[in-house]
Amino acid sequence: MKKSFKSWSAMLFAVMMTTTLIAGCSGTKENNASQPPATGNATESSANGEQGALEPLTLNLYSDRAWYSDWTGAGAKRISEKTGISFNVKKPVQDDGDGKDISLMIASNSLPDLMVVDRGNKMLDQLIEGDYLYPLDELIDQYAPNLRKILDEQYGPELLTKFAEQDGHTYKLISGYQTEKYLEQARENAGLAPVWLPQFVVRKDYYDEIGRPDTSSPEKFLAALEQMAEKHPGKIPYLGDKSQHKDDLSWFAPQFGIKPYFVEGDEVKSAIYDPKWKEMLKFGYELAGKGLMTKESFVNTNEVTAQKVAAGDSIVWAYNATAENSTPPKDNPNTQFEILTPFSSYMYPTIPRGWMALVIPKSNKYPERTIKLLEYAASKEGQADFSLGVEGTGAGDFKDLANGSHFYYDSDVANDYFPQGKPTLTTGFNDALNKDWGGAWKQSGLGEPIMLLTNWAVTNTVFWDPSDEKKVAYDQMMAPKMAFFPEFDFKIDSAGELGIIEAKIKTLREDYLTKLVFAQSESEFESLFADMLKKAEGFDIARLEAEYTKQYAELKLKLGNP
Repeated sequence: MKKSFKSWSAMLFAVMMTTTLIAGCSGTKENNASQPPATGNATESSANGEQGALEPLTLNLYSDRAWYSDWTGAGAKRISEKTGISFNVKKPVQDDGDGKDISLMIASNSLPDLMVVDRGNKMLDQLIEGDYLYPLDELIDQYAPNLRKILDEQYGPELLTKFAEQDGHTYKLISGYQTEKYLEQARENAGLAPVWLPQFVVRKDYYDEIGRPDTSSPEKFLAALEQMAEKHPGKIPYLGDKSQHKDDLSWFAPQFGIKPYFVEGDEVKSAIYDPKWKEMLKFGYELAGKGLMTKESFVNTNEVTAQKVAAGDSIVWAYNATAENSTPPKDNPNTQFEILTPFSSYMYPTIPRGWMALVIPKSNKYPERTIKLLEYAASKEGQADFSLGVEGTGAGDFKDLANGSHFYYDSDVANDYFPQGKPTLTTGFNDALNKDWGGAWKQSGLGEPIMLLTNWAVTNTVFWDPSDEKKVAYDQMMAPKMAFFPEFDFKIDSAGELGIIEAKIKTLREDYLTKLVFAQSESEFESLFADMLKKAEGFDIARLEAEYTKQYAELKLKLGNP
């Protein structure tokens, strides 16, 4: 999975209070798309690398993410020198997914020139419905036709088709959406399966001790766990934390291949009606009944669980593949952790929704230059400038974090996007990242904090390594177990009546989870399960499911799968 910069977002400069933010984005002559200086020209690079002399221009940009850059770093400076465009950035002190800032901007008629906000920002729909935004497809066709070709061929046509509104226009460009093009590239480069996929991690010494039996089914896993527990009665057989075992035994859900929703014919129902969901809970009940899973997995924080694992108190641990690089348990420094073979039914579901959305409000007085800037930003040249940094001549061509070189094109490794070879980090920059990931990215001024539109099939290339035998083996095992369900991208207003029903069902699952897992008998389990379903019906779950079914049919039609 792509690494996030949120870990160091708190280090970014604090911004002014909301009233100041609004003033900074106001539509006055002084603040709306700052006037170009009286002297001096700059060059703007188009998507095909052509240069044209243009007056310097400063656009007002708002992001609802606190980690967004103030556009003052080395990377931003290089892009502004190349394009002639810089940004006056406004952002909240804390992420504002609820769209409070945007709501105030609408009320005060002070929308900025450009917005880069979370795809789920609650005000995006209102911006579209209120006719506050330019249709990007129209701007593309009028001013930057090459951008459509770039998006279709390098990102995937879904960016312009899947996110089109009912009027046929596309108002937002989405970064981080798993298009078919992205999935194709990830599979080809052993990068589809992220290391954070839920796994059962075992101590190698204990697993070796029982002959390393097959664990590819619930029954085989249980038998192996029983054997290890019998040999080490003072240990916790299975240990997780409360964040992993909330409302649906989430660490077990992919092992049983449970989808986000249960489809029965043409109807979409809550997962609680999926026989696999009940089977999973029944398995949890069986583990608990044999003393193999305790209430610690439902009450411990991640930190407490990690401490117990480090001390050597557990046999099997709910974690992921990165555990193989963890420090050995203190009671045996000569062993290590490894992931067990997943159940044959393992399926990790993803609902592709995308990450960040770029929109251009009609308050922007320079739509032509803005869309031409996006044409450059979306191109291979732009993606390299925004996310890869300064190009070098080889692995050893590194000076410092601000000036690079950050990457070079390795001609020995073929790449579908770059005929000159795979973009590869220079040794010095890679070493700096390994030493201080967040700090190194911040000093280099690259990546997410200056993003406009990101193609992860390009930006992830420097981290994809099909020559890494261990990574390839992991990807070969787990990539076929990844499944994508764009037809489940339902929109339910959390503040509306259906959102309230959905919240009640979630709470209901949480309330019944430990009761079911730690039931005293099978008959008590069945009684509790029936009682839970009855209460769900009382919450009018059928009304919620009718909306799921309606949106499911609409999405399938939109995706070309009626």
